[in-house]
Amino acid sequence: MVATTALLWLLASNLARSRIGRDWMAIRDMDKAAAVIGIPVASRKLLAYAISSFVTGIAGALFAFAYLGTADAHSFDLDKSFEVLFIVLIGGSATLFGNFLGAAFIVLTPIVLTRIVEWLDLATVFDNGVLVNVERMLFGIIIIVLLIREPDGLASLLQRIRARWQVWPLRA
Repeated sequence: MVATTALLWLLASNLARSRIGRDWMAIRDMDKAAAVIGIPVASRKLLAYAISSFVTGIAGALFAFAYLGTADAHSFDLDKSFEVLFIVLIGGSATLFGNFLGAAFIVLTPIVLTRIVEWLDLATVFDNGVLVNVERMLFGIIIIVLLIREPDGLASLLQRIRARWQVWPLRA
């Protein structure tokens, strides 16, 4: 599973740095301008769809058999689709690292909430149903705040923090 993830990361990062990746970035920024400079927009969009379908299929197979242990129709419901969308929104859609940040956030947030409830001894007040609803409200609030304040996601926020940290003592 780790080897497959690393191989897909290598494929995606090399693809993003290639001519095709630069074409995709130009299409993402403004597809009319990309067509004017000679990029075949329709074929590049079709290629992006095919490659993303390939990667999504591998990710779904890894999720079904490595994480769940079985493939069931109920494993891939609407909630799972929203989780994947939240991963992209929270992490940032323009970077590979942002997708990993979003996935880590989606996976670790319920664990952290459970630990906080246990640590504060609030298990009698917050049962599982309340905790799931608090988690959904937290995701909603974070997504709204990120879409308003930081539309490029956590990856862009961390990149800005890193840039400020590098010049911190000299900052005016």
